[in-house]
Amino acid sequence: MIFSVIVPVHNAEKYIKEMMDCIIPQLGKSGMDAELILIENGSTDNSPAICDKYAADNPFVFCYHYGKIGAYAARKEGIKKSMGQWLIFADADDLLVDTAIEDICRGLTDASIAHKPFDIVLYNAATDKAPSRRKFNFPFEENKVYQGAAKDSFYKVMCEGDSLNAMWNKCIKRELAIDVLLQDKDMFLNYGEDLLQTAAFLDKARGIVYLDKILYIYRPNDKGLTGGYHIEYLPNQETAWNKFDSYVKKWGGERFVTTVDRRKSLTCSIAIAKLLYSDQPISVKMSELSNIFNSEFYKRYSQMPLPDWAPEESMEIHKLQISKGALQKLFLSGVKYSAKAVAKRAIRKK
Repeated sequence: MIFSVIVPVHNAEKYIKEMMDCIIPQLGKSGMDAELILIENGSTDNSPAICDKYAADNPFVFCYHYGKIGAYAARKEGIKKSMGQWLIFADADDLLVDTAIEDICRGLTDASIAHKPFDIVLYNAATDKAPSRRKFNFPFEENKVYQGAAKDSFYKVMCEGDSLNAMWNKCIKRELAIDVLLQDKDMFLNYGEDLLQTAAFLDKARGIVYLDKILYIYRPNDKGLTGGYHIEYLPNQETAWNKFDSYVKKWGGERFVTTVDRRKSLTCSIAIAKLLYSDQPISVKMSELSNIFNSEFYKRYSQMPLPDWAPEESMEIHKLQISKGALQKLFLSGVKYSAKAVAKRAIRKK
């Protein structure tokens, strides 16, 4: 078997049909030696039944049910169940383009690189709002295997921004995935998990290949597991960054430390924005905001400058973070947001 497509599923009943409609025809083509593994991850909607139906109707689709173990652990379970030589990762609320698997297959067998060992195929993506425009401006060359010292190009991109974080635009050799899996048996994260999995894969890969094609369509989903505010967001991110620091030192000593610390500062701003602009009650916002301010991670990194590419919303939050009376100013911002949200709902009911 050549490919295993691994899809964690969590409360995705509104989206999963579109993902299945683009994957299943590709896997069902004559001669395609592949499987689709659905890891149902503690859903509370109709996702479990939907997944079971796809598995019942298609001999190459398999569904496994777990509790709410998180995307990180769900992918690991999918890796354990996989039989393919190469693993393709996707999220249930996104899309693979119609030719994605064929394009990846052609990339794997390209004559210019076939004689060199490599374990990762990276490709580009787009958003559903702009499906023909590349989401990432990668500096990598096609038809080249990045090995040894040449992998530094990937380490640099990984440390300086988040364009390499996602697992959904990578095809990974199963041998590498299993090797990484055996080194990390106990991690449970809902946030920051992509950072760690990608870092581990890049670090251990014998070689990396880039396909300069849009093969994945990302659809932002504020209702998904990573959207909105969740109390474990900042603690999970702290765990992920602490582990990532070991890669930072291994790849560049002190070279990337300041850059990565700025990304940690951005994480603090994102955590506050998720809280303040959520539908949580005012009392919860105040309590959670105080908890964030008292965390050691926030105290250490929140006052550092943000990366130049930080979103405008995070920039505005950061201005309040570093100002005098920051706690009160941020809380007032959350109160104003809640008041506006209540007013909008009242208007819609009229």
